[in-house]
Amino acid sequence: MSNSLKRRSFMLGATTSVGLLASLPAILPAAASPKDSGRADRLRYQGLAGIVLYPELADALGYMAPLKLEWVGNTISGPQDLQATTTGDTDFGEAFNGAIMKLIAAGAPVKAVLAYGGADKLTSGGIFVRKTSPLRTPRDLIGKTIGVNTLMAEHECFIEQYLQANGLTDAEIRSIIFVAIPPVVAEQALLHGRVDAVVLSNVFHEVALQNNDLLELTTEYALYGAGNTDSIILRNSYIEAWPQSARHFIEATARAISWAQTTPPDDVRKFLISLIKNRNRGESTLPARYWRSTSVVTRGGYIRPEDFARFQAWYAWRGDTRTASLPAGTFYTNTFNPEQSAQVVTPL
Repeated sequence: MSNSLKRRSFMLGATTSVGLLASLPAILPAAASPKDSGRADRLRYQGLAGIVLYPELADALGYMAPLKLEWVGNTISGPQDLQATTTGDTDFGEAFNGAIMKLIAAGAPVKAVLAYGGADKLTSGGIFVRKTSPLRTPRDLIGKTIGVNTLMAEHECFIEQYLQANGLTDAEIRSIIFVAIPPVVAEQALLHGRVDAVVLSNVFHEVALQNNDLLELTTEYALYGAGNTDSIILRNSYIEAWPQSARHFIEATARAISWAQTTPPDDVRKFLISLIKNRNRGESTLPARYWRSTSVVTRGGYIRPEDFARFQAWYAWRGDTRTASLPAGTFYTNTFNPEQSAQVVTPL
């Protein structure tokens, strides 16, 4: 597979999602000289509507003080969150590990410091089709349109690795048309026949499971097993300028992840719902009501080599030999994580 691999893809509906490869030109010129290295007493970040990020949870639990978190708005795109952190508009971000790998390989001065999401037996992304459609097997997806939240990112990687694992040829996989759809309208786009299948994660996955008109073909958990797929990143300049603040931020967030992993889910849901209501951002509590597990499979978000290495075969297949060949340790550090072992946590 060469670097000239072409993929038919387009946007459906209004979305602010930014394709990973399309983001690179905007990111890299500013990567070497971010706007500033932040401040020792605060970290700027983008949130997700209706979602409590683990640093936010750490703050609410009292772990983050005296550091302060400064919310600068919301995003729905991991690549855009990476861009904001890389260019110095924020101090930390969250994204798919494959996107992090791609940017670091291209020279972005950031490091993954904690795992924040993945797939476990309770929480996982999945591929949905209409029950009335004839689509039931991987081969049935040849030439079909599949909705994903962001082009050339996690969902697209999941689909392509799923099809590879089931023996489809390169030409058959390339025949699929990926469509970027905002997650909030993806289920409706599928039900109205605007796409043949969609990948849904988080609350959208849980809601879709309750819809008797939809059928789930497979999940990330079925393909990968239990594993971390997403990480929190810090800009290298922030770590270098404020190492004690970076350490405290990571330690506090790791404690919050561990709290959510070991606290009864009903108690976690109640806490998240209360937090969302009290921060007054005009958000729905639906995601918190459907929360089932952290999906972080290592205690405190400890990062393992396989959390990145598992996606390198995808980059090799796409012709990106640099991203595919870098040692997994290039992309992350566990230096500041108080959890210093890859202890696997079974969700409650």
